[in-house]
Amino acid sequence: MYKDSDFEFVKADKTQKFSDVLQMIKATHPELTREEKKDRANKLHHEESKAEYFVSPMFQVAKRILGEDDHGFGSECTYLSIKRHDREPIADWRAMQKIKNAICGPDWEGIEIYPAEFRLVDTANQYHMFCFDSVIPIYVFTRRHVFTAEQTEARNEKVSRLKNGKDFTTKQR
Repeated sequence: MYKDSDFEFVKADKTQKFSDVLQMIKATHPELTREEKKDRANKLHHEESKAEYFVSPMFQVAKRILGEDDHGFGSECTYLSIKRHDREPIADWRAMQKIKNAICGPDWEGIEIYPAEFRLVDTANQYHMFCFDSVIPIYVFTRRHVFTAEQTEARNEKVSRLKNGKDFTTKQR
């Protein structure tokens, strides 16, 4: 589905003008007062100005360094906001891994969050990854175990055939 060149990123200047941010706020939040729109636009413009932007033929990534006061992880982390140029979903875990490696490095670890409904933000096919330059203490993943895309496809095909039979069982490793 993806080509190697889709993961070749270059740094881009994507700083938006304040007037463009204000227009976006006006269009998406007509219910706000004039002062509320201006305040929200100021905050968003300030946040966006702290980001670095990277583009490839397929993806756009905004990278921000978050200090300890910006989150609850207990140490500095790097936040990646990831989307495709065509705004289609990224339905491939391997693509997200390659993006994390290209922007932060292969020795970094990243996590996505699926928030409680009251904190949900879902306005685009945009993905949010929080990356750390050290191991995240999730003890399920204690060793490397990787299949190629072909091996995964073959395994999924085998499981699909088994589901259609009467002796279907699963075994986690």
